[in-house]
Amino acid sequence: MTLKAKIVLAVIGVLALGALLLLSPFVYDGFRSAKQKRWLQSRTDFAEVAEACVTVARSMTNDALVDVYDPRVPELLRSLGPRYIVASTNFIKLEFHGGFDHYGYSVRQSNSNPKKWDIYYYTEDGPKRSEEHTSELQSRVDIS
Repeated sequence: MTLKAKIVLAVIGVLALGALLLLSPFVYDGFRSAKQKRWLQSRTDFAEVAEACVTVARSMTNDALVDVYDPRVPELLRSLGPRYIVASTNFIKLEFHGGFDHYGYSVRQSNSNPKKWDIYYYTEDGPKRSEEHTSELQSRVDIS
C-alpha cells in the first residue's frame, strides 16, 4: 500500500470517527426520549399528577413559565423531570423534551365545568386524553 493510499484511508477513518462522535448524542437522545415517552404513558397516577398541576394553577395570577424548582411546584411534578412548566390559572403544560420532539402532559380546566380538569399526554402528533379527573380532584383539592 502506498503512502498516499494510507493517508486517504487515515483521513476517511478520522472523518468517519468524527461523524460518529458528532451523531452519537442525537442517537442517544432519541433512545432516551423514546424510553421516557413509554414511561410517561404507562404511569397510573394521572389523578395525582393532575391534582399537583391544579395546585400550581391555583397559585398562578397570570400566564408564566414556571421554574421546575419553584416552591409552588409539588415534588411529584419535579420527580417526573419536566424540562419546563408553562402555567396559568386554568392550564398547566409539563414539557419533557422540546426542540424537534415535544411531548408531555397538558392539564386543562373545562370551559363548561370549572370543577372538571382533563389531563392529556401530548406529542408532536397531537394530544391524547389520558383521563378525566372531576371527582378525584373534588375530593382532594378545593377547586370551587
